Amino acid sequence: MSVALHLSSSRSLTRMRLKRAATPAEAPLTDEQKRLIRDSYRKIEPAIDLVAQVFFRKLFALDSSLRAKFSGPIEVQVRKFEAAMKLTMITLSQDDELKPTLKLLGVRHRQLGIRTRHYRMMAKALIWTLDQSLEKSFTRETRAAWTALLDKITRTLA
Repeated sequence: MSVALHLSSSRSLTRMRLKRAATPAEAPLTDEQKRLIRDSYRKIEPAIDLVAQVFFRKLFALDSSLRAKFSGPIEVQVRKFEAAMKLTMITLSQDDELKPTLKLLGVRHRQLGIRTRHYRMMAKALIWTLDQSLEKSFTRETRAAWTALLDKITRTLA
């Protein structure tokens, strides 16, 4: 964690106040990061059904307890995954447009027992899925962009 030090003096007493500087995860996504996310999504979009299935298989392999938190047939979850990805791409340029929806979704998820650690596991599964799906085009920069986006989403949901 980076810390910025601010000194202020009041009468003869000098006080120090520590103010936490914004971490890269808290910083807004750059235009370049948004471009990398959109470009990589366009590459997987034609096979999004398959990508979603791979994601859920990886997720449940990482944490089998999560299967119980996703009710209904996997086909329903695949459709929800597709819709979430599409909505994310549509609202990527409007930083605050997705926030109210994510906050409501976070409330519903908490009622189902989904916690921050589960979101982190989902992010890990999605990064792995993107890596497998995009292969060489999933560059270090693209991975960093997706990671920043997923961190931002996780903070909003949690």
